[in-house]
Amino acid sequence: SLLKTRDFQKAKLENVGTSSITIRTVATTKKQDLLECRSDFSAPYNTTTTLDLAERTYFDDLIDGHVRNILDGMVRKLVFYPELTFIWAEIVFFSMWWNEQNKEIKQNVRDLVKQDEASTSYTSVIDQQTEGHQWLLDNVGVTPSNSWSVDPFGHSGTMPYIWKLAGMKNMVINRIHQGTKAQMIRENGLDFYWRQFWTQDADIFCHCMPYEVYSLKSNCGPDRKICERFDFQHVEGVFYEKINPEIDNINVVNLSRLLYEQYRMKSSLFKHNTVLVPLGDDFRYDHMNEWDQQYVNYKKLMEYMNSKPEWKIHVKFGTLNDFLNTVHKHSDTSKFPIISGDFFPYSDRKAGYWTGYFTTRVFDKTFSRDVESRLRAAEIMHSFASTYSKHWNRKYAGLVSLARQLTSARQNYGLFLHHDAITGTERQNVAMDYEQRLFSAYNIAGKVLTEATHFVLSRGKNSGPSNMKFLTSRKDSIHLAQHNLVKLFEKESTIVIYNPTGQFRSEFVGITFDQYAIEIIDSKNRSLVYQLNPVFSNNEKVSKSLVEVWFLTEIAPFGVETYTVRKTSRPHKGQWASISVRNMKNLVLPSKLKFKFKPELSVDGMPISIQNEHMAAYFNENYGFLNRVKQLSGGDETGIDIDLSFVQYTSSASGAYTFVPDGPAIPFISTVPNIRIIEGPYLSEVQVVCPTIYHRIKLYKHKGLVGTQLHIDNTLDMASHDMASREVAMRLQTSIQNEKGTFFTDQNGFQYIRRKRHPSDKIRQHIERNFYPLTTMAFMQDDLRRLTLHSAQPHGVASLESGWLEVMLDRHIFFGDGRGMDDPVIDNKITETSFILQLEYSEKPLSDEYYSFPSLDSTVMNGFLNKPLQRMFTTMSLTGFGSNFQPVKSDLPCGISLESAKVLYNYVSGAVKGIGLILHRHGFRCSFRSKSDCEYTNLNLETLLPDTNNLDIKETTINFVQEKSSSRYLTLSSIEMKPMEIKAFFVQDTPLNKHLNKTILH
Repeated sequence: SLLKTRDFQKAKLENVGTSSITIRTVATTKKQDLLECRSDFSAPYNTTTTLDLAERTYFDDLIDGHVRNILDGMVRKLVFYPELTFIWAEIVFFSMWWNEQNKEIKQNVRDLVKQDEASTSYTSVIDQQTEGHQWLLDNVGVTPSNSWSVDPFGHSGTMPYIWKLAGMKNMVINRIHQGTKAQMIRENGLDFYWRQFWTQDADIFCHCMPYEVYSLKSNCGPDRKICERFDFQHVEGVFYEKINPEIDNINVVNLSRLLYEQYRMKSSLFKHNTVLVPLGDDFRYDHMNEWDQQYVNYKKLMEYMNSKPEWKIHVKFGTLNDFLNTVHKHSDTSKFPIISGDFFPYSDRKAGYWTGYFTTRVFDKTFSRDVESRLRAAEIMHSFASTYSKHWNRKYAGLVSLARQLTSARQNYGLFLHHDAITGTERQNVAMDYEQRLFSAYNIAGKVLTEATHFVLSRGKNSGPSNMKFLTSRKDSIHLAQHNLVKLFEKESTIVIYNPTGQFRSEFVGITFDQYAIEIIDSKNRSLVYQLNPVFSNNEKVSKSLVEVWFLTEIAPFGVETYTVRKTSRPHKGQWASISVRNMKNLVLPSKLKFKFKPELSVDGMPISIQNEHMAAYFNENYGFLNRVKQLSGGDETGIDIDLSFVQYTSSASGAYTFVPDGPAIPFISTVPNIRIIEGPYLSEVQVVCPTIYHRIKLYKHKGLVGTQLHIDNTLDMASHDMASREVAMRLQTSIQNEKGTFFTDQNGFQYIRRKRHPSDKIRQHIERNFYPLTTMAFMQDDLRRLTLHSAQPHGVASLESGWLEVMLDRHIFFGDGRGMDDPVIDNKITETSFILQLEYSEKPLSDEYYSFPSLDSTVMNGFLNKPLQRMFTTMSLTGFGSNFQPVKSDLPCGISLESAKVLYNYVSGAVKGIGLILHRHGFRCSFRSKSDCEYTNLNLETLLPDTNNLDIKETTINFVQEKSSSRYLTLSSIEMKPMEIKAFFVQDTPLNKHLNKTILH
């Protein structure tokens, strides 16, 4: 996981995964030397508590049962004990408590919180960070400068960059592979600068805690049994195996020395002489008397240790900021190592690999991605409605009310990003609570998007509520999204499609109608050709009342297009698809539907293939799974072998967190499936129907980029079949000649790092330690060929052999693994997973050692997959509305994407602050031939916003909290962005500049 270092010996690092040395062994071997030879050192105490959601029930129960007690105690005891300090990480819980407090309590908290002492929550997305930091600024008046992220199960290399852009100066982490941590201890390298592979301008100081967990029972030093003796909690009604005695004048001598020795040994692990000792754990300090118990006893220990000059130690209560400032002040930080890479996979005791959670509860992971894309689209459209309301001089009634609703949606979605939520490592009842919150965020985002779209299409003239509905929606939190049927009761309906990206999009869209005799007219009053596909009511019967209609949409950047659908006496420009089948005795076709059944091709064992002008795909004649791909325009005409299959692992030891297979995977499909081949002028599709999985591969007949990939959809049912203790994967076995087990995965969809199969796994032993997180993309390559798998949802991914790529699809876990949440994970639901498979040829040899970049085409397609077109419809007359909305005249420059645009308002006053924009210039490899028609120029913000002469635009940190010095030299028409760079801009009306600069940008 550590792929590039300074001051670390490379040979040793390559073997850290096999290290059996534990932290305790390394530390205690130095005990004698430490007591005799170490110089002065200090040990700041930090009272801490965390809310580990896997351990508890519903969100509201946490507020009622723990949060109030902890934070009420914090206010009282920090005032009573001025020396005492406290860390709190989860702002979402803090905000719920805060809203219940009176002005006096709020002021007391503001007095307790110093400007640089706030610690951030561990978040995976910029939006959630922005939400928390904006709330802190408005309510408490602080700006975080340190990241406290001690419980996520491994650490991404993208997070240091995000923290840096948010104005962070330092970060603290904990859970990394124990072998890696042991190696870092041997090199005194637990403090380091975390550097990105592609730049030296974003280094951030990182402190890694030395022991396995962050609990006070494990953190005083290497001997856990000794540390346990210094937990003085004694709550009435709680069972304790042993109650530690309070510190008195007699035992203080021996106990102080015992604790002092642990501190000494802990200090030996670092290059500096300052030790951080957290005094907390999950759900601690929720009883008032614990504050007194811990403070009074530790105060006595501190006073005794500090009274011993020969011990050369100074112990005090301190904040995280105190600790980090002391390290920087008294250390030569230039001698700290520099590390690039990440810390995946995480492994703890007994070589347990936490690679199962990459896929646990994939239904919820997929649901969260749907929420994310819809929420992002809603925020961007809401921002356009806000800016254009001023441009049109029309009142936008939903400016503040819809912004507040989006805040509620962001908070519910952000809560799901907790490391015991999106990971799937929570109890079933907690998972249900999360699903309800995702469902709420999903619906709110949908409402805002339809209202804002209604406003811009009417040019602000129609302020009535929108009756637009989504073509895809969810009826509840536990079922898949459904494709809504468009019923043509009246003469016509209107399809409304919004492009939430900064690139022109030309894509085919499929919609289910109850009529086949229709005409589709676009915004330019052109009648469109469309393809009619069958809708199957069961495996062998085509519905007589429903059809799937596919037509081509062309939508400007951030644009909205409308399509009018009218009833006619016959299919106006409609072309019926042809159908052939395999392994099916009968196919029932309604006589009134003119699908072209091909009996001559419906012979079992006949070859199966589909193709367009770019490529051809060939399939196994018996099972219908892909086995070969060939490019027809450029590339290697011989193509490559790609044997797609579904496999399953069995396990009696896997848990929600860990993956512990009994052995290599075995085939998942045991019976010969039904195969259906649908072909038409716009797309061809192979459908494989099995009892537990429905697998489809589409190939679009499109002249552009969309036609150069295969689109894969899997519907897996592990809920209604006997799937106990099984873990199902989709495996690609290809003729790509990559180095055995070497491939690349994305880190949070931002950058791409090389992964390597563990060198000791000769015959697929210890399979679990070869899986890595896949967020949006993975690829493998040889000298000139690259095969990329784009994913619309998170998974675990591995390359177990040369040319293999394997994605875990879902897991049924019957046992707990003793990592916190010991319940089984048996609440499987029917899941849908979507992928794009892309084959590319490079004009130059591919030789990426540590990291790589996708091609431009790959970057664009991945963005389209994860930022899908938002498709709506209405039966309301749109007379008086515009037929489209095109806010941007041309595409954003090549490789630049608008990742976020949101209306920001003050959490206290409710006043709108302005609009925050986040833009990203993607890095991409130029050696691949591209079908994307774009060129790179500097960014022109004047083309993105109307009336920029009346706006004040500043470059800020990505949380929109601090103005950057570069704002003084900002030229809106020509903003330079380096590859991989993320920039944030804050937009406000010019007349409010002086006031808002003081209240927003500190």
